[in-house]
Amino acid sequence: MKKIIAVLFTLAAILVISQSARADSFTFTATGAGFTASGTLTGASQGGGISALTGGSITINGLSATLLGGWTDSGYKVYTAGGGYNFEYDNLVVGSGASDSLDNYGLLFLLSNGGVVNIWEVNGVYYWNEWIGNQWVFNPAQGEGGEPILNGSITPTPEPSSLLLLGTGLMLLAGLIFWKPLHRKVKQDLPKAA
Repeated sequence: MKKIIAVLFTLAAILVISQSARADSFTFTATGAGFTASGTLTGASQGGGISALTGGSITINGLSATLLGGWTDSGYKVYTAGGGYNFEYDNLVVGSGASDSLDNYGLLFLLSNGGVVNIWEVNGVYYWNEWIGNQWVFNPAQGEGGEPILNGSITPTPEPSSLLLLGTGLMLLAGLIFWKPLHRKVKQDLPKAA
């Protein structure tokens, strides 16, 4: 019974530690009509499966892009664009599984050509819009305010230390399950002296 309790405790500890050691580096890829993006984004865990992105290296439509603004716990931010429209963004990634998601505010990037791109998600579909040269690429008054991205994903990238921690925990768990004492006490009957 003690062995089962120890195994369950170890398994629970491994799960808690691996979640708290979750990498705050994400691989981002997206492709759509007239749109491609790829790169790595970095951030800091806010708890509850939410990470606030703060930087990274990403390319959008062949141009280098920099994450604009920072996240604050007061909610989304507004970037004043033009034509009476603004970009709302919060630079958050939400999720705790193999594939995370954006929210309906999304991410805001400054392109090397001076354009500003917002990427967000609504009901599992990624969208994008760009403000460049005093004009919108897509009419923000139409549909979800931008063009759908056919394939988009943001996935956590495990850090080497997280993998080492998980591997060590699994080896410990296997050792507890299959451990057998090397020395067993054998009860011997000794002859009594006469």
